[in-house]
Amino acid sequence: MSAINREPGAASRDPKTMTENELHEYVAEKEGHGSQVTGIVGYFYEMYRREVIARVTGVPNRDILEVGCGEGMMFEGTSIVPVQMDVSMRRVKFARDKGQPAICGDGYHIPFADGSFSMVLLIAMLEHTSEPWRVLAEARRVLKPGGRAIIVVPNDVTMSAGRLVLLKFPVRYPDHLTFTTPARMHKWLAKGFRIMEEYPLPFRPLPYAVNLYYFMVVEAV
Repeated sequence: MSAINREPGAASRDPKTMTENELHEYVAEKEGHGSQVTGIVGYFYEMYRREVIARVTGVPNRDILEVGCGEGMMFEGTSIVPVQMDVSMRRVKFARDKGQPAICGDGYHIPFADGSFSMVLLIAMLEHTSEPWRVLAEARRVLKPGGRAIIVVPNDVTMSAGRLVLLKFPVRYPDHLTFTTPARMHKWLAKGFRIMEEYPLPFRPLPYAVNLYYFMVVEAV
């Protein structure tokens, strides 16, 4: 993901030989985001979407940055219109076609000055990077002092089991490049952030191992 690649022929190549950016563009073409917001998958998506919306409501739009916005669906039907960016030009175009002010940008090199935002959203995006700690460092850089990041990461084991049940192949999302766990998140966040909230979803009383997601709110220090 170190450079934005819009090579026209990327979608026809073997995913195993692609760069990170080419892989994201390939998956954007093959899977899209529509399947993630409908049916049983959409039911669970709506759960963490509500958690995110509750925490950004009232924050000025210009103070919110969503990194890895996909096709710009997170805030549809609300008055929240954050600054949105995604590495996939295909997904950015889809978001723009719906009126979302999305830009094509790289999470490893967020194209904004230090201290530009009071909130950064990393919603189901860190697992799509091979070096999530670098993305977190960039999120910390563009946050104002005391600013917060909202993070959602998946449990790849239970997510893959769900894809198998739904007969979706490959069983693991093809552009999931890193296994994220609460322990790994704590390690990656240790430099620059303080954890304010954290819990698994959709079943808070149960351990992460049987849940689908881990939800975190962290503060820049």
